Amino acid sequence: MGGRMERLESLLTAELSQVLLKDLAGQDLGLATITGVKVARDLSQATVYVSVLGDERRRKQTLETLQHSAGYIKGLLGKRLHLKRIPRLIFVDDPSLRDADRISRLLKDG
Repeated sequence: MGGRMERLESLLTAELSQVLLKDLAGQDLGLATITGVKVARDLSQATVYVSVLGDERRRKQTLETLQHSAGYIKGLLGKRLHLKRIPRLIFVDDPSLRDADRISRLLKDG
């Protein structure tokens, strides 16, 4: 079952990235990137990891906008993916890209 879940998570990551680029282009999301998705075993929910460049206020605003749009996004996924069940989407901050950038700058300056 691990392979099936990984494929589903990969599919959701790709499709959510397209939703950000095309369907939510008019929203003020800043530079947001879907970095991954982790789906619960029972498919009830999916944690969507989002990296947002900018200050803390920008990250918080972007995550709030995405969470507010979660129902709309879930509807889009339902139309496109033809899955029996689309999980509830929970958007969380993924600091990995910011951390990598910070480490890179430290190494460069150090």
